Amino acid sequence: MGKLFFFSAFIVFSVLFLLFLPFVIELDIHYDMNRKKFGFAVYLYKKIKIIGGYVGTYKGGLALHVSKKKAILVPYSKLNSERKRFSFVKTFRLLSFCLTTETGAEYLLLTSVVQTILRAYFFIIGGDKENIENNVWLTDDDVLRVSLNCVIYFNLFILLVNFIKFLKEKMQILWRKKIKKSTI
Repeated sequence: MGKLFFFSAFIVFSVLFLLFLPFVIELDIHYDMNRKKFGFAVYLYKKIKIIGGYVGTYKGGLALHVSKKKAILVPYSKLNSERKRFSFVKTFRLLSFCLTTETGAEYLLLTSVVQTILRAYFFIIGGDKENIENNVWLTDDDVLRVSLNCVIYFNLFILLVNFIKFLKEKMQILWRKKIKKSTI
């Protein structure tokens, strides 16, 4: 009886630990308009690289180059359908946000407006002023470079709750369609 209780308690505590363990993800993005480069890297706990590389274009869409020999191709026609899948973005909680923009006078007004809007949005979703940093560097040339460092977290419980909500909404939509067809 003691071993069974120990193993069942161990399994319950392990599941609860995994459900509420926070996963911290760091996202680094760099865009250079003149060189037409868009690089990215995603890290788990700031140590384990999940994915990274750069985005390029090809004749029919976008190519995510994740290694020297591997690229993920996303056609332009599938971009909208990829966006409509179950969104994990709603499950993330933003911890910190650092945006640095290096620009010439040509893009100064636009970058200032975008940075102000992003700062206001960060405060609307409940961010602290210590966790956001906006920098605008003014240069002489026609330059636009944007660097973003963003730290977010989630846990499996939040993910599971949002997935159940997603399934519930899909079932309601299907149920309404079925009722509508049966009444016609």
